[in-house]
Amino acid sequence: MFLIILILLLIHWIYMRQLRRKDDQIYLLKESLTDLKAKLRDTERRRAFRINLLDQVCIFEFIDFGDKLLEPLMQRKGEGKIKNIGRTGIKLSCEFDLPVRKQIFLQLYFVLDDEEFTFKGKIIRKEELMNEIIYGIDFIEADPKEEQRLLQVIQRMEIERRKKTE
Repeated sequence: MFLIILILLLIHWIYMRQLRRKDDQIYLLKESLTDLKAKLRDTERRRAFRINLLDQVCIFEFIDFGDKLLEPLMQRKGEGKIKNIGRTGIKLSCEFDLPVRKQIFLQLYFVLDDEEFTFKGKIIRKEELMNEIIYGIDFIEADPKEEQRLLQVIQRMEIERRKKTE
């Protein structure tokens, strides 16, 4: 009887060890999948068609921060100039010198080709040039229909621009 119990415990121990190994493999595969999905999103974002603009005006409003020290800026509005824009984000110059390491969320309002747009954005990058500060802003929580409408306007503007240079 003792021998049977010992054998059953040994079988149980081996089985549990194999389960742990499988769980570890599953965890590593899930991590790998998450990394691959992030790389795919980055690749798609970089491939997204962008159009350069000649300082198109964009009004923005601070809506949320990852830092309590920045909260006095909440609901404050500012004006920037759009350097370029794509379906997934915008490159914007403005007078504010913001700490990009902190999460900063904006509501963006702009007009392109007589069409009004409103997007939420998150600052992801900052470039400091001699006389201006430029931010890379990703659109977040964007309605796919609005993204598509923006892309159509951008493409239409680019076609018009090319017609003028021919």
